[in-house]
Amino acid sequence: MKRGSLRIRAMSPAPLFAALLVVGTISTLWFAYRATQAWQRSTEDSVRARGGELVALLALALRQDMRAGEAYLLQPINLSLLEESSPYDIADRCAGVFARFPYIESFYIWRRVAPTSGDFVVYNRSERLPPWDEGSGSADRYPIVIRSHPSNALTLVAGTVSESADDSQFAAVAGRFKGTAYQVVAHRIYDDRHRLAAVVGFTVNMDWVRANYFSNLIEQVQRLGGDASMRLEIVDADDHVVAHAGPAASGRILATRLFPLLFSENVRALSTRDPGDEWPVYVARVDIGRDAALTAARRSAIRTLGFLAVGTTAALAALFVTLRASRAAATLALRQAEFVSAVSHEMKTPLSLITLTGDSLANGRCSSPADIREYGRLLAAESRQLGLLIDNVLCYARLSDAADSYRFETVDLSELVCESIDRFRLQCEAIGCSVTVEATRGLVLVNGDRRMLRDLFDNLIDNALKYGGEAGDVVVRISALAERAIVEISDVGPGIPADELALVFEKFRRGSRTEHKYRGSGLGLTIAKRLADLHKGHIVLQSIEGSGTTARVEFPLAHERHGQSETNSSEWRTAVR
Repeated sequence: MKRGSLRIRAMSPAPLFAALLVVGTISTLWFAYRATQAWQRSTEDSVRARGGELVALLALALRQDMRAGEAYLLQPINLSLLEESSPYDIADRCAGVFARFPYIESFYIWRRVAPTSGDFVVYNRSERLPPWDEGSGSADRYPIVIRSHPSNALTLVAGTVSESADDSQFAAVAGRFKGTAYQVVAHRIYDDRHRLAAVVGFTVNMDWVRANYFSNLIEQVQRLGGDASMRLEIVDADDHVVAHAGPAASGRILATRLFPLLFSENVRALSTRDPGDEWPVYVARVDIGRDAALTAARRSAIRTLGFLAVGTTAALAALFVTLRASRAAATLALRQAEFVSAVSHEMKTPLSLITLTGDSLANGRCSSPADIREYGRLLAAESRQLGLLIDNVLCYARLSDAADSYRFETVDLSELVCESIDRFRLQCEAIGCSVTVEATRGLVLVNGDRRMLRDLFDNLIDNALKYGGEAGDVVVRISALAERAIVEISDVGPGIPADELALVFEKFRRGSRTEHKYRGSGLGLTIAKRLADLHKGHIVLQSIEGSGTTARVEFPLAHERHGQSETNSSEWRTAVR
C-alpha cells in the first residue's frame, strides 16, 4: 500500500494534461470533419436544387417562346379579319411578330377562291429572305417583302393547305425542302359548311434555328436565373452541344429536361416517319460549371485542418499582440501620469516663485536697486518658463485635434527663426550664452503656419539652450539647397546616448541622464517632429555623446521669390547676445 501510494504521489499531471489535450484536439478535428461532410452534402443538395430550378426555367422559357408565335400570329386570325384586312394591314401585323419572334422566317395566307384553286400570299423578312425565294429584296426600308403566288412556297406548305380527314384546326408539317430543314405551322380556318376556307401559317428554318436561335435565349435565361457559375447547355439527340452559356463545362450534369423542337402549342400528334430529322428532340441541361460553394464544400475536409492550425496560430499571435498592446498601453498610461505630474509640478514651481517674488516686492522687502533687478529677472525667467510650458501643452492639444485648421502662408524662415531666438534673449543673458546665426543672403521662403513654425523653433532653441547652452554658444545655420530650406541648430552640450537617439521623438520621453536635472514635459521634440511632418518637412537629430547635438530641419522651398536681404551673420549675433 505504501509503494502504491508513493507511486501515485510521484506521478506528474503533465501526461494526463497532454492526453486530455490530444483527445480534445482529435475530437475537435473529428467533429469539424463531420460538420464539413454535412456541409458538403447540404451544399450539393442546394446546388442540385438550383440546377433543377434553372433547367426548369430554361425549359419553360423555350416552351413559351417557341409556341408564342402561333398564339400571337395565327390564333387571332379568322375569316372576318382576312376579309376586312388589306395585304398591307397583314404586313404590319407580321412586322411586329417578326421583331418579337426571330425564328419565324415567313408568314403565308391561302384563301379559297374556287373549288379547286385559291389565292396565295407570302410575307417574308426583308433582311433574311428564305433560301427558296427567287426574287430580290424590297426597294424601300420596310421590313416585310410581299410575294404573290410564289410556286416554291406553295410546294413547301402544300401539306397544310390540303384537305384533312379529321378537320383539325392546327397542323404542323416537318421535312426538308431544297436541302433545308423546315417546320410549317398552320391555322386551318373552315367555313359554315366545314369546308377549308383559308389557311394562315408560318415557316421556320430549322437550320437557322439550330445555328442562331438558342444562343440569345439561353443567355437571357441565365441572367434571369442569377447564377453565372452554372453552365446551361442545349444538346441534340447525338449529344452535340447546340448552344451554351456560362463557364467551361466540368462534365458534372446536375439536371436535364427533354423538349421537342415543335413551334406549335395545339398540335399533339406528330409524324414518326423520320423522328430524328422531322421532329427532333433536344435536351436542356445544367452543368455544375465552377460553382464556388460546391468546390469549397468538396475541399473543406482537408482545408478545415489547415484552418484550425491557422486559427490556433492566429489566436496565439493575437494573445501575444494583446499582451504587447496591454503592456504598451500601461507604459503609455504611466508616461501620461508622469506627464500630468511633471506638468503640474512645472506649473506650480514658476507660479510659486512668481507669487513669492511678487509678495516680496509688494511688501517692500527689497529696497535696493540690485535686489529689485534680481527679483525682476527672476519674475521674467519664471514667466517665460511658464509661458513655454503652456505653449507646448496648447500646441500638443492643437495637433491632437483633427478638426483644428491651420493657416498656411508664405513666410521668411530666417525672420521667423530670428524672432524665436529673440524671445530667448533674457535666458541667454542669464546663462551667459550667445546664439550665432549664419544665414544665407536673401530670403528663404517656405509655405507654413507662422504660429506652428514658431512653436517648432521655440522648442528646438529651448532644448539647445537648456541642455547645451551652459557649455558654450549655440549656432543656428539657415540655408537653401536644391529646393529645400535647411535650418540647423547646434549646441556643445553633453549630447544624447546612441541607444536613446531613436527614441527622443516619442511622447513624454526624456533623456535618462537629463531627466531629473532639467525641467521639462517630454513633449518638445514630439511637437517639433509633428509640426515638421505637417509642413511636409523632415527633422533629424545628429549627436555625438560628449560633443553636442545638432537638430536639422528641412522644408520644401516656396515657389515665390522676393528681393534679396543684405543681413549677415555678425548682425544677428549682436542682436541675440
